[in-house]
Amino acid sequence: MKGQDKATEIRVSSTVPGDEWLDNPRGYHARRAHLELLQLIPSPGQLVLDAGCGPGTYGIILAEEGNEVIGVDISADSVRVAKGRASNKGARFFPVVGDLEKLPFKDNSFDVCFCGWSLHHFPDINTAVAEFARVIKPGGRLALAEPNESALSVRFSRFVENMPLLRRWVLNAGWDSPNRTTHIHSDYTEALERQGFTDIKVSSCFPGGLPPLPARSQKGRLSSVSRLLINILFRLRHLLFTGAVKALPGPLNGADLLITATKRG
Repeated sequence: MKGQDKATEIRVSSTVPGDEWLDNPRGYHARRAHLELLQLIPSPGQLVLDAGCGPGTYGIILAEEGNEVIGVDISADSVRVAKGRASNKGARFFPVVGDLEKLPFKDNSFDVCFCGWSLHHFPDINTAVAEFARVIKPGGRLALAEPNESALSVRFSRFVENMPLLRRWVLNAGWDSPNRTTHIHSDYTEALERQGFTDIKVSSCFPGGLPPLPARSQKGRLSSVSRLLINILFRLRHLLFTGAVKALPGPLNGADLLITATKRG
């Protein structure tokens, strides 16, 4: 299987979102809801790895809950933004540049590893999962949050999103990476089982809320008409996901896939 195009990933993820994405109250509460459902908060006093930390949103929330959090991201620009945000908030969050497939940490280092919205950027998740298993302490926990590709509502949304014109808008706006692979929930659980994780639990959710549209495309190519069309599509997507949560059982319903597991002691 072809590996991740890391040069593209670095280039795309280095286009760091503006504050309207990072600090919007709806976005903050949705992210905090993910951590609560994963039972990562309240759970203070742990050494946590935020794998694929990006600009630090999840890691800073975990640090503000009383944990010491080390972040790692492939993008030096994202790490720079994360360091600045952590410093401004006085949070014990310390991000570094690194690759999830070759983590720069010793074996058995962390009580918890959280990886949010990163593994679907890898064609093959097994190498990254093996690295998580290596750096987590025996008896430590792994928590994953990813797009729920097991849900038909997400698959339909992806189908619409992949239409050439819309896909071009999405990439131009910096809302997604060209490195995107469809992984259903069993792909994650099988990778965890291969690395000896136990007590694997799978759930799904849809915290709701519409993401804020930035004032302009990060590449300056998003017109007002495009913004209006994408806003309409976001609202239709929201209705689709809300309806799926009510109509279908988990993990086939929620837009967000949540998985926890324990490293065998």
